[in-house]
Amino acid sequence: MRNVFLNAVGVCAMLSLMASCSSTEDSPMNNDGYGTVSLNILTDTQFESRAVDESAYSNLDNYTVQILKDGKVVSGMEWKYADIPEEVIELTNGGYELKAFYGEDKATSTTGMYVEGIKTFNVNSDQSQVEVTCQPVCARVKVEFDTKMAEYYQDYSVAFHTLAIANENADLDASFVWTKTNTDPVYLKVSQKESVKAVITLVDKKSKTTTIDKSYELSPNEALKMKIVPTVSQGNLGIVIDVDETTNDIPVDIEIPSEWVDEKVETK
Repeated sequence: MRNVFLNAVGVCAMLSLMASCSSTEDSPMNNDGYGTVSLNILTDTQFESRAVDESAYSNLDNYTVQILKDGKVVSGMEWKYADIPEEVIELTNGGYELKAFYGEDKATSTTGMYVEGIKTFNVNSDQSQVEVTCQPVCARVKVEFDTKMAEYYQDYSVAFHTLAIANENADLDASFVWTKTNTDPVYLKVSQKESVKAVITLVDKKSKTTTIDKSYELSPNEALKMKIVPTVSQGNLGIVIDVDETTNDIPVDIEIPSEWVDEKVETK
């Protein structure tokens, strides 16, 4: 069972929607073909991270809430959480989407995440309740270079390639480069079970450059931690790449389980 990086993040927010068809007896509009909707958001998070203030994602006041129809926001149906009307909301019968989100929807970030929840629902003669859970659209990635790397290499880095990075830059070769001085995690927007390419570049003391291509399967809500250690065997210089499942974050119960990537590869 993979741990997800919501060991630190937790379940960001749960938004509940109650919809029922109004009648000429109970509808303020006194008009057939309309339904009433009331909104409520719940949260189930207690966490904090050293790198990014992930606890901000449990603060419901940070969320924007929208009701959409045919992919467009219904007129007047967008609010910050604190501004959601306390009275019922009237909608014509039909299909809708309930959306709640917080953060900037970017391909990469070292300062924050984008979390989102979308749920379809219908307003009709039957009473219904819809719940949507906001979760990251990204995976959290961290690279640790062993301190001995500097003894053998003058420079080293890892370039991560994702579909979102390529699309955002309109360049298939675009990447996020984790340099030897990076310390904070990077949040990479990924699709479900996306194959993320990691290109490790090593420049030794004689300025000889070596590249190593690896690929890791990542989905939103997952974490990848790489540790790169130099090795010397029979006079040959190489590295060991450890991808492990350890974390220093405080465990928090989560709703959706997933697994860590677990691999150990020696390259010489």
